[in-house]
Amino acid sequence: MLRFLGMSGRATIAFSVVFGLLTGAVGSAQEPVRLRVEPLTVPPATQPLIGVVVENLRDQPWRGELSLAGPDGWRIAPESRTIEVPASGERRFAFNIEKARNVEANSYPLRVTARVGDQVVERSQAVFVASAPYSKAVVDGRADEWQDAIPVTFQDQGKRTTVRTFWSRKRFYLLVTVQEDQHVGEPGPGRRLVDAVQLAVSPLDDADGPARTSQRAEWLLRAGDGGADCYQLAAVDTPIASAGPARDLELLRCRDVEVAIQRKGDVTHYECAIPFRLLRDAVEPAEGREFFLSVLVHDPDGTGLRDLGRAAGLWARAADAAAWSRWPGAAWEKTPPLGNKVRWGLCTSKY
Repeated sequence: MLRFLGMSGRATIAFSVVFGLLTGAVGSAQEPVRLRVEPLTVPPATQPLIGVVVENLRDQPWRGELSLAGPDGWRIAPESRTIEVPASGERRFAFNIEKARNVEANSYPLRVTARVGDQVVERSQAVFVASAPYSKAVVDGRADEWQDAIPVTFQDQGKRTTVRTFWSRKRFYLLVTVQEDQHVGEPGPGRRLVDAVQLAVSPLDDADGPARTSQRAEWLLRAGDGGADCYQLAAVDTPIASAGPARDLELLRCRDVEVAIQRKGDVTHYECAIPFRLLRDAVEPAEGREFFLSVLVHDPDGTGLRDLGRAAGLWARAADAAAWSRWPGAAWEKTPPLGNKVRWGLCTSKY
């Protein structure tokens, strides 16, 4: 997966925030910064990278020391570095992984610490490798061809969701396996809400993109008459005013995306292949390319919304309300899901 050294036991996904000489809740006025570790990616011909995002919560520049520690046996370089973040700004800092070990669970506990003077902010966070190996699969709703993918698994109310990705020169492949008590695929008499998977792919840097556009390619995967349907809810250049409100899905049907949905036991498999020509404004098919990918699982009769962004430790932002398109048959919670900003990458292989 990461060209690491061997295997070790399973790790448990968990998130916590601990403060040294600071007290108070996340985002309190006492904290100078807040910290987040991004998912790991695998650039070609280099060691894996860890990105740490630092947000300055004060209205003056912040200068301090940022350090990162991994599991036992890991070697991270540099272990610490002096950083500066502009007033009320945010910056990303990269660390190299020189030595590490894979774990089957694809979950790695890391500890990041920011210090300035006698102030210390520390965050412990389990992160995952978010990379799509170069491969392909027959889109049939089965998981038997996905052994070479890098699984990203998270739980919500005891139910598992696993996201796997591949890429080829022509297509981006996605398999989402959803553990649920039952699958409600189509609306019917007295039943309006349905199960589905919603996904979005966004360019890494959209700061220079056209104003008031969605800046994402977004699709909905849902069971249809005797099969599976795909609807394109937004393109990168879709106006936000058009991408947000619920629209007639028949007008958004996308036949260019291969999709299959199959139920096996208590798990529903959502599988699709998206032509890269539909992603050209978000990511190019080449080793080492990075982008943002997020997935929402709609399980209205069970866990409700399951959000990959929450599992990745994203922060809530004001823009989240416009980050996902609404559609008929979905149940939306009062608090919107997090923005589609989970860093992902294209790699050559998991090995």
